[in-house]
Amino acid sequence: MFIRYISHEMRTPLNTAFLGLKLLSDDLRRDGSSADRLDTVKDVKESCDIAINILNELLVFDKLQTGLLHLESEHVAPWSFIQDTVKTFYIQV
Repeated sequence: MFIRYISHEMRTPLNTAFLGLKLLSDDLRRDGSSADRLDTVKDVKESCDIAINILNELLVFDKLQTGLLHLESEHVAPWSFIQDTVKTFYIQV
């Protein structure tokens, strides 16, 4: 129950930030802003997506603990995972 509550409380501001970034991105495109600015907004939006995905994974974990969900194996492309991870930290560098 705690995880579901925290997830909801964190998801609301993240979704608000995501919507604001989408509006900002639309404004920057309309105004003809530089590609660097659009790339920065895109990177921040992707970070919001990552945070929302983490919250979704926490909810899945909560379902696993309560026995409401069962695991299935899945193939993962390691190179794609590594590229996504590096890209996440690229904006900080």
